[in-house]
Amino acid sequence: MTGESIDPRQRQTLGALRYAVNEDATTYLAIMRLFTSGMSGFLSDQSADDVTERLAELGLVIDRDTVDLRLSYLVEHGNLARSPRETEARSVRDYLSNRARYQLTPRGELVHRQVEELLAHTDRVREVSSEMLPGILAGIEELARLASQGLEAADSRDVAGRITTLFAQFEVLVSSTRQFYSYLTQVLTRFDLGRDEFVMFKGALIDYLQRFVDEISRHMPQVGDRLGHLEKLVPALCARANADERLVGLDGVQARRATGLEAGDWESLHAWFVGSHDRRSDAENVRRLATDAMRSLLTNLRRIAAGADRQQSQYADLIRLARWFDSADDDRAHEIWAAAFGLYSARHLSFAADPDGDPVPATQSWWIAPVAEVPIGLRTHGERKTGGRAGARVDYSAAKQARLAEREQEQRRRTDAVRELASHAGPLIEVRLSDDARAALLDLYAQALSRHSRPLSTKTPTWCEARVDDAVLRLELRAAPGTSVSIKSPSGILTLRDLAFDLTTTSADQQSAVMAERRAEA
Repeated sequence: MTGESIDPRQRQTLGALRYAVNEDATTYLAIMRLFTSGMSGFLSDQSADDVTERLAELGLVIDRDTVDLRLSYLVEHGNLARSPRETEARSVRDYLSNRARYQLTPRGELVHRQVEELLAHTDRVREVSSEMLPGILAGIEELARLASQGLEAADSRDVAGRITTLFAQFEVLVSSTRQFYSYLTQVLTRFDLGRDEFVMFKGALIDYLQRFVDEISRHMPQVGDRLGHLEKLVPALCARANADERLVGLDGVQARRATGLEAGDWESLHAWFVGSHDRRSDAENVRRLATDAMRSLLTNLRRIAAGADRQQSQYADLIRLARWFDSADDDRAHEIWAAAFGLYSARHLSFAADPDGDPVPATQSWWIAPVAEVPIGLRTHGERKTGGRAGARVDYSAAKQARLAEREQEQRRRTDAVRELASHAGPLIEVRLSDDARAALLDLYAQALSRHSRPLSTKTPTWCEARVDDAVLRLELRAAPGTSVSIKSPSGILTLRDLAFDLTTTSADQQSAVMAERRAEA
């Protein structure tokens, strides 16, 4: 997978999330809960009739055909699969109603578990599980002790249990830290904190944050030191933990084990507490984020102290206004709306239009009126004033003069090179040229070959012309087995074999006469 595209297999996998966000999400969630509730639904399969009956027991009445369509949709996106188990039917009706049975897929179970966690998530603050730090340190020390005593004598199940316990504690610590800082960010970026909220936030949260940072600082050096000694023993620990007989899937591949039982899983633990040469550890970042939180708190404190004589936030006013709307009847709510926002009911006025002063009269409907030209500043920022004077036009005259001078110089070099070639008029066998003249000769050579567009002949030559001053330089090229042309220049020696070059110069008048004669013959 790259940053620019998602392959079809990954796109199909992500399609398993669609049932939770479409218009019929309520029905799909109820169906998926039937397959994932408890442990009984994992090894069982259900037909559309079974699902319809169970939904009705839960108070969700849906016809059987609709349920069948919903189940087919879930099968299409990989959340469910059709069961291969054969069913016994006593009649054709029973066979038609039970011929399609459905069971949960691993992808569907994973997706629905994540959906349920998202639905159950709240914005309430969660404490950091800092009590896991002593357990993590003790687990690493115990694994180091087992390794020092010899892993051959250690029980593989005991080693696996200690590793999985260590990583379970580490996962709880990491997830709780992320959620805590996510909540902290939402609070610190608010500009509507009142004085009471600020005092409560400062007393309850900052003290707790400081205690957490102190625990990180106290345990991080010890954990980092133990991980450094244990790093070389990780492959041996994982090998001993996986020494027992492993579960093998239908495809012949060993089943995935718990986090930590593969050597690559330890990189995350090492990165969190130790880091690397080009990356700070996450524990260091936790302490840095705590410092940033203190600075943000001081920013809010300065804002409150600087604005002691004026209103800091309309949060309380909006809550009071919402309470008035909630307790008012319909007429009273309209009066409150008009008084609070100044949005009164529409008044339609009619007057004679003046088409001479305004080509679009004010009485014309917006449906048929032309679109108004709205300045970009007013349309984007809602400001009528201009942000400043218009920028000066970019002057490209200097760049144009420089390009023209380069072009003129290149043209002069080309003319001088053609003049040098004209001075060597006649058959070319061995000639010394400048690099520019050599490039001009090879250019004429390439044009002559492209003009001919077939193998060269010993009798009929191909040719190409170039104009210089009042003369025309003509290069004739033909095949000549056994003959070679040697061109010497400061860049080296170029030898063309089995070719014959002939340079001739004619005046412009002679060239015009020759061309007229050729046209007459044609």
